Amino acid sequence: MDRIEVTSEAALWAWLGAHHGRADGVLLVTWKATHRDKYLSRDAVLDALIAHGWIDGRRYKLDADRTMQLISPRREQTWAKTYKDRAARLEAEGRMHPAGRAAVAAGKASGLWDAMADVDALQVPDDLRAALGSGAGWFDGAAPSYRRNVLRWIAQAKTAPTRTKRIDTVAAHAQRGEKVPHY
Repeated sequence: MDRIEVTSEAALWAWLGAHHGRADGVLLVTWKATHRDKYLSRDAVLDALIAHGWIDGRRYKLDADRTMQLISPRREQTWAKTYKDRAARLEAEGRMHPAGRAAVAAGKASGLWDAMADVDALQVPDDLRAALGSGAGWFDGAAPSYRRNVLRWIAQAKTAPTRTKRIDTVAAHAQRGEKVPHY
């Protein structure tokens, strides 16, 4: 996989402006905050990606000074509220690239724009609520980011047996007052 190293926000915007139409992702190499002259914040990266119709993946340590992160063109993926809000802000600021607008339009047309609205609102589905039992209080008191990730994990199950297995896992951990290790 190609590695792209950037040392400024302008360099990332320029690279995405020239390569937003790529079909495959790349590993984005950025410098850690201790290197202020080369550092790019997570927010700066996300702004550039969303504006060009791309999405971020997990970030990993590359070496003592740099990290790398998989970035790729957005495909058929749901839109988290934070990404929708970011896209709206970028549009209002006049910073959205046509590729970013096209990704937003595709998300809205496919229904994926609002597909996770219940998750973003932290609405616990009835089947999970019933399974939580004595762990409901612990789950409801867990950090919103954890609950959102767990709810998304459950919602993304492709089959009913997978959904049931994930719900059972979450419920068992909540009843013991523990997070699911995956998160």
